[in-house]
Amino acid sequence: MGELIRKVSELKIGNETFAVELNECTNDTGYKDIHIQNDKFRLNVPQNEFMQMAACVLLAQKQLKLIKQIEDK
Repeated sequence: MGELIRKVSELKIGNETFAVELNECTNDTGYKDIHIQNDKFRLNVPQNEFMQMAACVLLAQKQLKLIKQIEDK
């Protein structure tokens, strides 16, 4: 694992809280690592893949709101 650069945020899903951390790169790609973790779960993805995942989640949210005709607040 790479060295911790900084804690980015905390994420709450249901009753679980996850730490979101930015870490130094552990391979030769040059991309930093994003760790999403708590005491029961750990996800480690390169920063570029995390950005793709985040974009997919935001797009899915937008599509759901269109399908369900949910207004933005």
